[in-house]
Amino acid sequence: MKKEPIHDEQTRFTVLLYRKSRGLRLGEIGVFLAGLLGMLPFFELRSAPFVIALLLWAAVVMAGLPALYRAFFRPRYTLYPDRLVMQMKGRREEVPLSRVRPSYQLPYLYQIRGKETALLVSDSFLESLNVQLKLNEAGIKSNGKE
Repeated sequence: MKKEPIHDEQTRFTVLLYRKSRGLRLGEIGVFLAGLLGMLPFFELRSAPFVIALLLWAAVVMAGLPALYRAFFRPRYTLYPDRLVMQMKGRREEVPLSRVRPSYQLPYLYQIRGKETALLVSDSFLESLNVQLKLNEAGIKSNGKE
C-alpha cells in the first residue's frame, strides 16, 4: 500500500530570501566580494556613487542568487508518515524519519543521518515535520492508530 504524502512543497523564492543552505550563503558572499573587488578600480572609496553601486550590487546578489538557485536546483520536499523525500537537481533522496532530528540551532536546520542539513521549506512544512517526528517518536501513526 502506497502512503499518501502529508505535505508536498517546492521551495518558493520568498523562502530562499531568508532561509539559505550553507552553499547558497557562501555563494552569495563570494559573488558579493567579487563584485566589490571589481568596483574598487572604478570608484573612489567612501564616495556616494561607490556606496550606491555597492548597495545596488548587494540587492542584485541577495535577490538574484536565490532565484538562480531555485531555477537551477529546483528543490522539492515531500513528507510522508514514515519518511522525508528531498529532491534537488533531479537527484532524489529518501530519509526515514527515524534518522531525522532537529538541530535546535535554527528552526530549519535538521540532523539527517548525522549531518546538519538545511531544509529550505515554509513554516507550515516544518510544523508538519515536527508533528510527524513527535508522532513517530511516540509510536503513533499519522492516522491516530498504533
